[in-house]
Amino acid sequence: MENHFGKGLMAGLRASHAASAASAARFCADYRRGFVLGYAHHLSELTGDGQRAAWEAGILTRRYNLDKDLVVDFFKDRNAGSAVHCFMAGYNREG
Repeated sequence: MENHFGKGLMAGLRASHAASAASAARFCADYRRGFVLGYAHHLSELTGDGQRAAWEAGILTRRYNLDKDLVVDFFKDRNAGSAVHCFMAGYNREG
């Protein structure tokens, strides 16, 4: 049995940019969820801005049609107040 979440996480950690919705749709939800979290972590490390990373994760969660409750739990564990707020702002962003 393959670890799709782990593969997505590793891909997100190495990604220089987020994939389009059409490109991400080729992968299962576990892979996409791992990618979003890996990419958010990478972005946070790169920029030093965890709030921006949480906001981007919210945008990607909606773009990739993921269950927001499964993804936002990651931010609740790390930095409850501002990270969750930024995630939800990105998720609820119009456009």
